[in-house]
Amino acid sequence: MWTCPKCGSTVDAGFDVCWQCGTSREGVEDLGFVRADDAAPIEDPLYDPISEPDPKFPGPAEVEAGAAELVECYQALTLMEAKFLADQLTAEGIPAVSDTMDLQDALGTWQGNPRVYCRAEDLPRARTWLEEYDRKRKAGQFRLED
Repeated sequence: MWTCPKCGSTVDAGFDVCWQCGTSREGVEDLGFVRADDAAPIEDPLYDPISEPDPKFPGPAEVEAGAAELVECYQALTLMEAKFLADQLTAEGIPAVSDTMDLQDALGTWQGNPRVYCRAEDLPRARTWLEEYDRKRKAGQFRLED
């Protein structure tokens, strides 16, 4: 912790400037500083994957028509985990989708866990990433709550 030399606020050691006034530990003021409470909201454009599909990955119509060959790459424990993993793989440049329904709940069978799918050509990369995810999860280094 440090104390701002301009306004006297207590600032967490991880910050280089005062969160209240933008002054550095050395007393140098940032003339362009704007407090978060005073800043305008950040625009986050809406994305609709149905009307604006990602060209790197087939849309629902192509999948249903059989134009895209998707293969199972992971059997998740929950729908939330399946969706999370599909999103993480996609963020890593490996387009993936997950089931939207848990057949285990619907049918009462253990074989119905939600699954994650990717393109056949991306399967080796997806499995490598998922193996690392499993290793970290089992070691307690990775939790969905994080």
